[in-house]
Parts: sequence; structure tokens; C-alpha cells
Amino acid sequence: MPPFVLVDGSYFLFRAFHALPPLTTSTGLHTNAVRGAISAIQKLMRRIGPTHMAVIFDTSEPTFRHHLSPIYKGDRPTMPTELAEQIPYLHALIRALGIPLHYLAGAEADDIIGTLAKRAEALGHQVLISTGDKDMAQLVTEKVTLEDSFKDRPMDIQAVFDKFGVWPHQIIDYLTLMGDASDGIMGVPGVGAKTAAKLLTEYGSIGGILENVDKIKGKVGQNLKDSVEGIVLDHQLASIVCDLDLNFGYDDLKLQEPNVDELRRLYTELEFRNQLQSLDHPNNPNSPQYKKINQALETQPQSVDVVQHAAQTSTDDQLGQAKYHTVLSQADWENLWARLNTATRFAFDTETTSLDYRVAEIVGFSVAFDATDAYYVPLAHDYEGAPEQLNRDAILAQIKPILENPNIDKIGHHLKYDAHVLENHGIHLQGWYFDTMLASYVLNSVATRHGMDDVARVYLSHFTTTFEQIAGKGAKQKTFNQIEIETAAHYAAEDAHVTYRLYQVLDEKLKAIPELSNILHHIEMPTARVLTLMEENGIQLDLAFLEQLGNDFATAIAALEQKITEIAGESFNVSSPKQVGEVLFEKLGLKGGKKTSTGQYSTSESVLEKIEHPIAELILEYRGLTKLKSTYTDGLIKQANDASARVHTSYHQALTATGRLSSTDPNLQNIPVREQIGRQIRKAFVAPEGRVLLAADYSQIELRLMAHFSQDEALVDAFNHNQDVHRRTAAEVLGIALDDVSNDQRRQAKAVNFGLLYGMSEFGLTRQLGFSRQESQEYIKKYFNRYPGIYEYMQRTRQVALEQGFIETISGRRLYTPDIDARNMMVRKAAERAAINAPLQGSAADIIKMAMIEVDKILPKDQAKLLLQVHDELVFEVDAAIANQLAEQLREVMQSVVQLSVPLIVEVGQGQNWDEAH
Repeated sequence: MPPFVLVDGSYFLFRAFHALPPLTTSTGLHTNAVRGAISAIQKLMRRIGPTHMAVIFDTSEPTFRHHLSPIYKGDRPTMPTELAEQIPYLHALIRALGIPLHYLAGAEADDIIGTLAKRAEALGHQVLISTGDKDMAQLVTEKVTLEDSFKDRPMDIQAVFDKFGVWPHQIIDYLTLMGDASDGIMGVPGVGAKTAAKLLTEYGSIGGILENVDKIKGKVGQNLKDSVEGIVLDHQLASIVCDLDLNFGYDDLKLQEPNVDELRRLYTELEFRNQLQSLDHPNNPNSPQYKKINQALETQPQSVDVVQHAAQTSTDDQLGQAKYHTVLSQADWENLWARLNTATRFAFDTETTSLDYRVAEIVGFSVAFDATDAYYVPLAHDYEGAPEQLNRDAILAQIKPILENPNIDKIGHHLKYDAHVLENHGIHLQGWYFDTMLASYVLNSVATRHGMDDVARVYLSHFTTTFEQIAGKGAKQKTFNQIEIETAAHYAAEDAHVTYRLYQVLDEKLKAIPELSNILHHIEMPTARVLTLMEENGIQLDLAFLEQLGNDFATAIAALEQKITEIAGESFNVSSPKQVGEVLFEKLGLKGGKKTSTGQYSTSESVLEKIEHPIAELILEYRGLTKLKSTYTDGLIKQANDASARVHTSYHQALTATGRLSSTDPNLQNIPVREQIGRQIRKAFVAPEGRVLLAADYSQIELRLMAHFSQDEALVDAFNHNQDVHRRTAAEVLGIALDDVSNDQRRQAKAVNFGLLYGMSEFGLTRQLGFSRQESQEYIKKYFNRYPGIYEYMQRTRQVALEQGFIETISGRRLYTPDIDARNMMVRKAAERAAINAPLQGSAADIIKMAMIEVDKILPKDQAKLLLQVHDELVFEVDAAIANQLAEQLREVMQSVVQLSVPLIVEVGQGQNWDEAH
């Protein structure tokens, strides 16, 4: 029999509240404690599998202990309202799950648990008490075990002794002697945990100690004599009552069937989408799907098809009944073709041999015209025994005019990937209408990840079939062409069906906020099309130069390694953080060594930067060069196309919170810009013969946006008069003439200008500029005196973020700030800094995307290509003969995409390589 489980609900509640970051619903209801406590309780139940169980809570009413001692738990802080408002929901959820829940006015949870534990033990049951309260160690016996379920640490009789140095029957005396300030148990002065354990080991109990108190020398003995009256009171306070008059017992605490309707109501109000979806998952014994499957098995136990149909039908209930069709015969294709040939809008998805768009080939495709039917057309499944399929080339040739028709709307999830795959088969996708991945991102960039599985779960409360479920994991994972068509068809048709349903739901949500609908259709969707072209274009590399640069790096790395080992006095692996830590902090005895939870010394960059020893600087230099070599010289050579020597990065639109693009494989946005070594790497990106690279870069765009948003007179005036804004800042703050500003003073002003964009504090300024704290305070004070509009902007932005939970970019993009009212000061301050910067960075992201869309319209396609977007810069490859003329056109277009209170300035350079173009 599994043990009888008693859960200290109050401990679970407080533990979850303080362990999890603040979480709120769209209505502002806090939910972190409910979410964490319920999750921990359900995890405990899955692991133990109890038949009888109870969750016990404290109440707010005074207990007999409060009457015994006016200071009992007197230092406990008042319960935060963010926690108090969650208690009714937690109680309701526990009861809806069929778990007995109890509390008793005038008694503590400990007393109820103690009484129930003793009763169950008397009946011969094993008992597991889940709590983090050390007081309950007094309840441990051969049949009663404690466990902190947040830490998975069981505590039997021996474990109690190992932890406290006393046996369970001595715990009350132990607590009485050492006291507990949080509970108002005073204890004996001068007696801590070790002394209490030592006394009890020697004399057995408090009674034994007091009988032999004359033998106990020094202050401890005298304090014991002086504390007899207090010891009696504290012993009562520390003792758990185990004989409460309860009107329920073990037999009344059997787990019941969950109330699914009540759970559905609570999960909906709490916005627990995963839990809501789980109510209808086939693996949930209480779900309609599970019951349908069981009924099917009882009717036709030998039929797998019946079971799959039961599960599929139940799943489809979530999406609005739909039929999935597999198109294998010519007759079935003709029927689908008739619909395709007359459709003006449909959802479309490809199934391929690889996630890498550069090599992926089509295995099949799926289509949905509405929410009632979805079709899968298998074309290249080639596993042994695969049925005959339609001819891929013939079918793709037939649908090519439809996919290339700009007047037929295509709906997809991550359409850019499908466009690449179609391009591999000679089809140029047009008619991009609605991308559900981008729609989710535009609605709320931080609400969820934006893959189909996540978006379907959030907006449809639907668990999609995952690729791993049908293909397996790891080295044995199949590619899609190896998956049986019967299995693949449901997965693929579901993709199209879910995409169409997401389109219906997300389109309605976006229409309710016209600015966001505009961003999707006029910024993100056109940007996706431009990015597809950029990724197809790639950029050419000088592989011979890269190889030589890699050799130079290798030589420099070897020299650094030799210097480091000479200083250390021994040979060791400089790439091993473990060995570096041992050398620095054990052999050389340098200060600043701190071990992590793994038992190793931390040798992070921040740790090494604080060490005043030449070896630390050399190790940092070694790491930097090693990373550059592996990432760029070696990495770029491996990623270059063998035939063209071009490298094709992948751009991600739905990743960053602010709308900024990011790139991977390779990441071209992290190349060091200002360092000489970064310039060397940029020299490897070249134009082919007869062409040049143009680099068009927005100048100080975020500072210009700060001027626009803040309307600070001095900052606006500096930009409108084309002044050096950093020199102007130094002159304003220091009260000197522009011509008298030194380069060092300009550098300091520049650090402040850009630092404030990211909410830099006095501490940050002190660290960056080497100022004293007082100097930093004085500098920032003078800065805001001269630029009051910036100060007002920062205050206003914080307030707006706090009041409405988001701020907006220049285009109306909403950037949500969920932690802006966090109780944790560090979390809250970080959210405030992010809120100040987000309109600036987000607006810069909007502007560069609008620029990409507009310049694509004017590029002479045979003579110029847009290759890269890196932060505020666009890189083009153009015929040398038109470079000067096109540079002026690009500057004009990019400077006119939005109208600000100050001029947008674009600097355009050109050269044979990327470095020369700067």
C-alpha cells in the first residue's frame, strides 16, 4: 500500500510564492503561488500514487499558542495581498482535483497533521508528511516519514539525527533549548543548535538537563537556571498537539474523482492554458478522449484504427470538427485540384527532408481551405513498403501557377521556410497573406514562444502532435520521408488545419487593435519576403583570407598559451575552466575565488576582470581569440557554400522582445565592430568581380529617437543643427564652450548618452568611467538639469509601463513589461530599464524593417542585391558602375521612411569588402 500522504499546504503556498517570479493573468490576478503549489502537489501524487491524502492549511484566527504567549509568531510579516488573493483559488483547485482539504479555526496545520498522522499510524498505515517545517521532525517514527517535496529529501529517524544531532523524540526539547525567533520561542540564552544537541546527547532530555544543571559550568548553566519558567512555556509552544478533536479520520480522506467542469472553470479564470488543455488530452484518465478510447477498446479491442479515430475525433473537437484526407489517387487529386483552382485563400504547409532550408526537399504538402477539412498530399515517402504516390514533379508543376499567383492569399506558419523549400523546386511563392507565427509575435512578443505547438496551445488550448511523437528522438529519429504515410498524414493535415484555425483566431485579435494589424501586414509580412531574398542571396567570402587569418589567430593563441603556462609555472589546459580555477586560486593563491554549486571555481569573464594579475588578462585575451577563431575563421569556412563561396545566414523575426532581427548559422550580428580584430574579420566579406559592397548605416538612431520621444529642447536642437551631440552634451553638463571639450570629456558624455538609453545607473556609470559614486551622482544630476526632457521621458515611460503593462514603438508595436510591478527590487529595476529602452530599440527595429521594404522596391534586381541587415545597417552588393548613383538613392529612401522631430541621417560607404565599406 502507498503511504497516507499529509501535505502542509501553508508551506507549499509560501514556498511557491517566494520561489517563483511574479505571474499574473490578463486581468491582473497573481497566480505564481497557485501554479507552483498545485504543480508540486501533483508531482508528489504522481510519484507516490496515494489512495488517501489530505492537504492541511493554517487559518488567520489566533490559536491557543497566541493566548499562551503574546509574542508567539509576532515578528511574522503581514501576508502580502498578492499572496492572500491566491488562497481561495488554491483551495478551490485542490478540492476540484478530488483531494481532501482541511483547516480548523484555533489550531495550526501542524496540529491537524500531527493528529491525523498518529491516528493513521495507530491503524497500521505508513505516513508521509510533506513539509519544510523542521518542527515536524518530532512526529517521525518507524511509520512516519517527513519529506520536503520541493527538494525531494525524505527524513526518517536516522536522517533526523544526522541533520539535528538528536533523535525525533528529543526534537521538542531541542527546539525549546535553542529557541526559534520567527515563532517567538525565546530559548535559553547562549544555547544554540550545537549546544542543545550536546546537552541532550549527554543528559537525554530537558528533565535530565535540569536535574544535572549544577554540573553544567559557565554561563550556559546559569542561563538554564534562570530560564526554567521560560523553558516550560517554550516547551508548550514547540509541542505539536496530536489529539485534536477532529470529526474526520483516515477513512474520510480517500482521494475522489476530479470535478472536470470546475477545473475547466478555474483553469480558464487563472489562464492555466496547459492545464486546461490537459483536461482533454487522451492520456488524462478524466478526459473525454481517454473515455472514448476506452469505450472503443471495449467495443473492438483488436482495432488500433478505432482507438486512433477516437483520439483523433476528440482532438478535433478542440479545433471545431474537421476531416483529414490523404490524397494518394489521381481521382482524389482531381477533387483537391478543383478546390485549389477556385480558391482565393488557403492555408499551406510543406513537409520536408530537413529543417535546413538550404538542402530541404519536399516530401509532401498539406492544405486547408477552412476549418472543416484538411488534406495531405504525400509525394516522396520512400520507406520500404511505401504505397505508390503521385508524381512529385508533375504535381508541383501543376500547383506552381497557383503558388506564384499574388492574387491568391497564402496562410502559413513561418512562411519564409516554406518559401525557401518551394524555391528549391523552382517555385517562387507569392501572395503571402498571413503568417500565424508572426501574428503571434506581433500580438505579444513575450507571451510565449512562437512555434506552432506553443501558439496552438496558447490560442487554441490544443496540444498538437509533435514531430518527435511520430519520428522519434536523437540518433534514431526518422526524416519525414521515412515516416509511414498513415502516421504522417494526420500530422501534416493537422498542421494545415491548426494554421487555418490560428489564422481565424489571431486575425480577430489583431483587427481589434488596428496598429498591430498594420504592423503584421505592412511591416512583418513584407519583411519576411525581403529576408527570404536576402537569405537566398548570401554574401561572398574570401576563403583564402579567412584561412590565413585563422592561421594568424592560431599562432597568437599558441603564444598566449605559452605565456600563461610560464606565469603559472606548470602546463595545464587553458581552455578548461576547472583547471584555470585551480591554477588561479589554489596554486597562485589569487583573491576572488568562489566555488559554484558544482564545487568548481567560477572563472567567468566578470570574475577574471576583477583579478589584478597579468595572467587573468592573458586568459581573457586567449578566450576571446579562441572564440573568434572557432566562430568566424573556422566556422565561416565550414558554413560557406562549396560552389559559390557564399555564406547564407538565417534571420529570425519572432525571437527578440523588441522586434529586432537576429541571425544564426552564422550569427553575423556579433562580430566585434570597434576592435581591430573585428575589422579584420569583416575584410573576409567581399564583393565579386565587377561589384562593390555598399553599407548604409543609420547614424545614432536611438539617440535621435530619444530626442523625438522626449522632445528635450537641447537634444532636439543639437540634432537639428547637425552638432556633435556627444560634444554638445559634454559642453552642456560641464558648462564649457563646445570648442573647449576634450576628447576624454566627449567620451564620457557619449558613455552617458548611450548608457541612459539602457537605463544605466550611478553604479554603471561609476564602473564604466571610473568615477567615484559621488562624481557619478553629480554628473547625472547635472545631465538631467540640462536635459530635463529626457528625465521626464524616463519617468513617464516607467509610469505608462506600470499602468498599462506595455509601451509602444513609433509604429504602435506593443512591447509588454510583465515584471514592471515585481516585488523583487532587482527584477523590477531591470524591467524599468527595459521599458525605458524598449520604445527606442523597438522603434529602431521598425525603422530598419521599413527601410528594407522600401529599398527592395527600388533595387535594380540584376544589378543590386540586399545581402545583410546588422543592427542599424544594411549591406548591399551592387554593380560598380551604378554604386555612386544607387548610394544616393538608398540614402534618400532610408532617411524618408518616417518623419521624426530631428533628421534621420544615413551614412553610406562602399568598398571591395565589408570593412572598406564603413
